[in-house]
Amino acid sequence: MYENRINQVIQKLDEHNLDSLYVTNITNVRYLSGFTGSAGSMLISKEKSYFFTDGRYTEQVKNQVQNSQIFITGSIHIKEIYNQKIIKNNSRVGFEANHVSYSLYRCLVGQFPNTTWISTENIVEHIAAVKDINEIDSLKTAIQITDKVFDEILTLLAPGVSESKIAATISYKFKEYGADGDSYDPIVASGWRSALPHATPTEKKLEKGEFVVMDFGALYNGYHADMTRTVLIGKATQKHRDIYSIVSDSQIAGIKKAKAGVTGADVDKACRDVIEKAGYGKFFTHSTGHGIGLEVHTLPRLSSANKTKLLENYVVTIEPGIYIPKWGGVRIEDDCLLAKDSCIPLNKSTKELLEL
Repeated sequence: MYENRINQVIQKLDEHNLDSLYVTNITNVRYLSGFTGSAGSMLISKEKSYFFTDGRYTEQVKNQVQNSQIFITGSIHIKEIYNQKIIKNNSRVGFEANHVSYSLYRCLVGQFPNTTWISTENIVEHIAAVKDINEIDSLKTAIQITDKVFDEILTLLAPGVSESKIAATISYKFKEYGADGDSYDPIVASGWRSALPHATPTEKKLEKGEFVVMDFGALYNGYHADMTRTVLIGKATQKHRDIYSIVSDSQIAGIKKAKAGVTGADVDKACRDVIEKAGYGKFFTHSTGHGIGLEVHTLPRLSSANKTKLLENYVVTIEPGIYIPKWGGVRIEDDCLLAKDSCIPLNKSTKELLEL
């Protein structure tokens, strides 16, 4: 598995006219090596892969890191690369521009004056966007736990219960059912606060007549689920039903559109067209979705800016929403596996409007 991933990076070296790639983003390091610690880097050349970490992980790397020569060094890994003479003079070495600080860049240039350092973006991320069977299985497990917890917390949702209580219960139950923890801090927002797409839970208590937006996901084996459901406390008014129905129709349109070969912009437009036709376009204030994996927001992006064709075995979120200030909001989100001719929602939680 890791050998195949490293080989894919090696194939990209020629495409980018590079002799090697220095990987410093810890998520990318994990993807390429299996290392789950917090400090590591890799140098991948056409001939060999090298892994660097510090003494805290001496024993851990023996069991985790595969298909790379391991060096235990200090906190500045580039010094070991210099001492081992791994980078040859006049080499062209790529670095991850989105993940390298200016101080590290100066260190690279200063330590290797005869090396040409080339800015690169998303070489590993593009490879990692296409999930293999093991990754899909881990994501499915994370999503199954998320679904199970959603079903169980429904009994907790009632007038007088605080947003923070709901969020804490979600986090507790994830670990109870075998998750590593939360993919991210749960979003629980009720009433007027449900119009805040990324609201932090507060001590505000649920009240009758309010939407409650809950955006949460389990973390399993390093892989992130990401689901949103919106429920109503009490009986729905016609406005509640109308807004919910528009968002539901929008999400269904996105799922029908998404598959390998269409672009992220195509999926975004399918969702957005439904909401704009209903007259609420200005209240859909974010893009339609994103990839998930070892991070909760990864490539690809389902947005108007992404004109690149989506690929088979991408796992993406589709999550349109309407957010009306001082009134409330609705978002519905599934994690979806893209197939050659279809989009397969992996979440099983109901998307019917629940009146609790």
